[in-house]
Amino acid sequence: MSSYKVQEIPGGQLELGEAPHWDAARQSLYYVSLTEATIHRLDHKQNKVYSASVDGCSSTSFIVPVKGRSSEFVVGDGTRLVLISWDGLSAKAHIVKVIADLAGQESGNRWNDGKVDSRGRLYAGTMTTDENCFEICTGSFYRFEADKMSFVKQFGDVFISNGLAWNDKTKKFYYVDSAAYEVRVFDVDKDGNVSNGQVLYDFKENGKKPVPFPDGMTIDEKGNLYVAVFHGSKVLKINPKGKVEQEILIPAKQVTSVAFGGPNLDELYVTTARKQVIDPQLAPAGATFKVTGLGVKGTPMYEMNL
Repeated sequence: MSSYKVQEIPGGQLELGEAPHWDAARQSLYYVSLTEATIHRLDHKQNKVYSASVDGCSSTSFIVPVKGRSSEFVVGDGTRLVLISWDGLSAKAHIVKVIADLAGQESGNRWNDGKVDSRGRLYAGTMTTDENCFEICTGSFYRFEADKMSFVKQFGDVFISNGLAWNDKTKKFYYVDSAAYEVRVFDVDKDGNVSNGQVLYDFKENGKKPVPFPDGMTIDEKGNLYVAVFHGSKVLKINPKGKVEQEILIPAKQVTSVAFGGPNLDELYVTTARKQVIDPQLAPAGATFKVTGLGVKGTPMYEMNL
């Protein structure tokens, strides 16, 4: 098993760090602090983080670059999907326009994790805004059709829509519903529709829900999943057969999400939260970490077609 090293990157501690996205063209890691409505960019070459608040946004659930537009990104804000403009340097970003809003069918919910597949299609899911989110199953999971500027619902009955990953070689899609305590695997067709969901890995212990639960997720080039474990101080490496191959320990309890990055896609970036959920979180809670020496490479992340 590889020996790995965990380093805190610059940028300080965030209330709810989330949704890391590696942009190969800019050699930058983008991520958000969901509850603070801020966006962040780690410039890999400079090893410097630039941060901005987004005027007009009350939250930032995820951030993905738009293909062919160097300073435009799509962000989840409440039930809105918004196009924003940011030069990656300034302390303020601005809304260009609201692309879509699911306020009608998603009343009482908000966007959570979102990610783009290899064909440039955005997928994102919702969860309740109620604090009792582990008991309320009103969320849904969607694919956005840019040519029609509309959402196609993939499935409902979601507690907390979270991690997403694709294996294009096997035509499989992986998905985390945090409060179901499961990583699920689906078939995905050429049109991007997912079906035939099965449980790949169950976090429950003897049928009971433990305190740690799965959050964000990514995949390496060999098809292994890396799942952030909130309240668990770790990332689990799970192989395509659903077996845990490695525990990657992180010096923060509330681990939120993961993404491969770096010039060779061999660095694992890990976001965390300092927001008190059960007990107070002390530094470095809320920091973003870089894990090196894992001996694996990730798969590329993609820009959104719009």
